[in-house]
Amino acid sequence: DMADPAPRAEAPTSLSPVFAMNEDTLDKLKCLNYEKDFRKPLTACHFALPAANSSLQFQDFLDLVVYLISRIKRDADFFKLDKFDDPNTSVNKMMLALRSLDYASDFPTSKLKAAHGEAVVSVLDFLTTKALEADRFVFKMPKHNETIEPDEVEPDDDAVADDDEIEDEVEIAEEDNTMFQDNNDENEFYSKENHQIIESNVDPIEWKTELERVGPRLRTNANNVGKEWRSHINQTIKHSEQISTDLPTTESTLKIINNELSTAVEKMKTKEKYLQTSFSNLINEYQTIKAELSEIEEKHSVANENVTALTNDLSTIAEQLAEVKGTMDSRGSSMTDTSPLVNIKAALQDIKVEINNFELRIGVVGQTLLSQQTNATNNEISVEGDDDDDLLDDDIDI
Repeated sequence: DMADPAPRAEAPTSLSPVFAMNEDTLDKLKCLNYEKDFRKPLTACHFALPAANSSLQFQDFLDLVVYLISRIKRDADFFKLDKFDDPNTSVNKMMLALRSLDYASDFPTSKLKAAHGEAVVSVLDFLTTKALEADRFVFKMPKHNETIEPDEVEPDDDAVADDDEIEDEVEIAEEDNTMFQDNNDENEFYSKENHQIIESNVDPIEWKTELERVGPRLRTNANNVGKEWRSHINQTIKHSEQISTDLPTTESTLKIINNELSTAVEKMKTKEKYLQTSFSNLINEYQTIKAELSEIEEKHSVANENVTALTNDLSTIAEQLAEVKGTMDSRGSSMTDTSPLVNIKAALQDIKVEINNFELRIGVVGQTLLSQQTNATNNEISVEGDDDDDLLDDDIDI
């Protein structure tokens, strides 16, 4: 059983029409001399492949469309974009302008926001064609330079002799090599294996499947070959012509400027010498005054340092004085204050009142004690009298 063939890979040549269209568009832009007005160099795959900075690529696409439409309509206000518009609004405005130019689109407008691909390149191709028609540009037949064949040169006898000597030397070297060649190599060279028909052991079906899988990757687009160097040659020719036309005028202007500058420099040198000779006394005075000023500034700096030191000392002394004044004020106020005497007098009066109260209480207590003592003595006397009466009654009874 043979294995299933591998799936066919997508051919990378699917983008080759886009590259070809983009390069044709670039050639049309060069015919329009876009580098003079647009001033943004474009490459052959600028809008065919996605760029590293998609926002910058989209802005380049919008600027190029605005430039081409202004070239077509001869009016810069026909199609304008606001810098605050979002990509959807800008693309919608662009599609309206393209429809006014009879452009028939068969793709969604969202593809224009990518700023690369077949849709973008087709729009640019349409606009460049319209711009060339507006400029009444006509492609002419190419002019080929006639190739001049070199004349045949008669062989020289000396050259023929040299060739014969070279051939003899080559034959001698080959003979030397064959003399030192190994016999095994000679047998191997003349063996039957190297002189028989080569037969392949690969299955034809597998070979075809592999060819179908790898074949698209091996294709090349012959149309794109040689156009890049042609554009570079055209640019170099154009630049050389521009240089050859502008060089004489620039050389004359540069010579005039050089002469003017040399005369101005000479005048400045003479004026400088005159000023130095005429104002030498003032220069000397200025130097002496400057030296004196430097000395005065040094003294002033030293005096400022002394003033700062003295002001620091003054501030410390003022703080100490304030502390001393505070203590003296507190002591003076305490010496002249009579409130303690008044308090003492009031306390003495209170003590006197309390002493009188204590004396009164002592008298009352003494009186009560005296009355109790007298009552006690009277009670004793009365008890003794009762006893005597009882004894008398007993005697009488007897």
